[in-house]
Amino acid sequence: MHWVNGQLSTEIAVSDRGLQFGDGCFTTGHVYSKVLLDRDAHLLRLQDTCQRLAIADVDWPLLAHTLDLACQQAQGEQVLKVIITRGQGGRGYSPQGCTAPTVIVSLHPFPSYYRQWQQQGISLATTSIQLGASPLAGLKHLNRLEQVLLKQGLADTTADDLVVSDMFGHVVETSAANIFWRSGPVVYTPALQYAGVAGLMRDKVMAVLEGVGDVQCHTVSTDETALYQADEVFICNTLMKVVPVTAINNTPFNTHTLTRVLQQRLNAC
Repeated sequence: MHWVNGQLSTEIAVSDRGLQFGDGCFTTGHVYSKVLLDRDAHLLRLQDTCQRLAIADVDWPLLAHTLDLACQQAQGEQVLKVIITRGQGGRGYSPQGCTAPTVIVSLHPFPSYYRQWQQQGISLATTSIQLGASPLAGLKHLNRLEQVLLKQGLADTTADDLVVSDMFGHVVETSAANIFWRSGPVVYTPALQYAGVAGLMRDKVMAVLEGVGDVQCHTVSTDETALYQADEVFICNTLMKVVPVTAINNTPFNTHTLTRVLQQRLNAC
């Protein structure tokens, strides 16, 4: 099901800037028992991103109402996606005169294989595809062509996902998740200084790590060799939650001690 500006619809204008320029942002959430998990965090991220992109005049009360309506229509466990574009505009890049954003809410099937991933873990492969440096690093904006290329590249491997670096050789994330690795009592995750998405589950993992024994968590800029030297590696996003990594290329990871602790605290739904 799809709602456009609060109304059931599957149509947007061809002049919409989301279509023309990828001028907008999105978030993807997990609906469980007719509740959007981390609802407030999703709304806050959308608001912060719209502010960064200078997209004004979003009808936030209408969006909140549409989210509630969509959750009531959800059948079992589903994925909810929200897209906000700057709205309709002219042929050129200038956003001048765009004062009516387009807000799209949609429901989708939940990827059932994520449950298997949580239990059995996944394998990763590296790739020559790199993410370009961007002043929009960290934001979940609509320009996702790099991720499309990554998914195309993944189809040519036997891995479950790809580890991707930025143009400076720094590990950033996978095609659709944030990545962490532990060496001794220290956990590392990419700083996302030049590229990548600062996911909501990434924030939750970092918050939980603050209360786990003597474990420390640091954001770093480093190349992929740091991953091979780690004791354990895991990835996360809002839908898959925390997932252990069993191998990167030909390097196996057989220890998942911290990963299992995090799963107990964060993978309840």
